[in-house]
Amino acid sequence: MVTLIAAFVVIGLIYITADGRPVVSPLEARLRDGLAPIYGAFSSITGFASHWWGVVRNYRHLEQENSELLQEIEWMKRRLALMEQLEQENASLREALGFHASNTHPPIGAEVIARSPSNWFDKMVIDRGEADGVSTGDAVVTPAGVVGRVYATTKRTAEVMLITDDRSAFGATISRSGDPVVVEGSGQWNNLRLKPLVKEVDIEIGDQIMTSSMSGVYPNGLPVGTVAQVDTGEYGLFFTAIIQPHADLARLRRVFVLK
Repeated sequence: MVTLIAAFVVIGLIYITADGRPVVSPLEARLRDGLAPIYGAFSSITGFASHWWGVVRNYRHLEQENSELLQEIEWMKRRLALMEQLEQENASLREALGFHASNTHPPIGAEVIARSPSNWFDKMVIDRGEADGVSTGDAVVTPAGVVGRVYATTKRTAEVMLITDDRSAFGATISRSGDPVVVEGSGQWNNLRLKPLVKEVDIEIGDQIMTSSMSGVYPNGLPVGTVAQVDTGEYGLFFTAIIQPHADLARLRRVFVLK
């Protein structure tokens, strides 16, 4: 009997509230007012639970992200400690051998202000010139690696020949083996050509190429790029390799000039 009465009440309420009406019946008004606190409490509980569930879920995500960042920080600390150790060892060895730093001038920061669309990867113009101490032959670099060298100067600007210019050539070494090589520009933004200076050259894909001061073009030890391809020719008589530069020559905005 109770079930039947409840069913009739529910059906009646559905019938009464089926159509939108501007006037609420007295029964519906009393029922709505009576259930309002329950609705409010249920809504508060639901909102509270949803909020804290989001907090817990976000906390788990933050905890995982924090753990990954801590691991990365530890890795960076180890790398920094290794770099400091290598710098100290290098300074001690140079002092023991009687070598002294030949370059005491701080690098000159410069902005790239012009590039020709027809030879985008041959040369560019920077906003530093003779008045800023820039001279012909100075090396131009980014934190990633060597970019080129100053080709011509005015009082306020300088023209830079990029390492990808097909007129560019300079001495370098293979970091792993120490073998001397020549790096030539190919006219393409992501390719440099490498030619060995010794017959039995020890080179592999992935080797790092560094500048050599022996050629008198760049200071010693500037990063150039990574060996991406090695070609020994049909009978092994003609050896070349392709290098991918470290510096992003297509998107240069700011560079540094080394005296």
